[in-house]
Amino acid sequence: MKLTGDITKVSSSGGRHEMTAVIHNRGSAVAAMVRLTLLEEAHGRRVLPTPYSDNYLWLLPGESHTVDLSWPSETGSSRRPVLTAQAYNSPVTTLRG
Repeated sequence: MKLTGDITKVSSSGGRHEMTAVIHNRGSAVAAMVRLTLLEEAHGRRVLPTPYSDNYLWLLPGESHTVDLSWPSETGSSRRPVLTAQAYNSPVTTLRG
């Protein structure tokens, strides 16, 4: 199982930060229950509240999925938070922009 991903957009609007990410299943098995987590920095605290357009995804081999998320500017999180993805059957992957 191999998950990869790209952060394709980061912006700010109306007191919120916004991000678009694409998650890819590069493996030969289904990626089960892919959970996305926004962190303040690598190995940092979760950024809350963070609404996701989708989460806990099932990805077939070769399938990709685009997810939008946002979080309030006043959370004090860094300008370049870290987005991770982990399936039930794979290790944690850090998505890069």
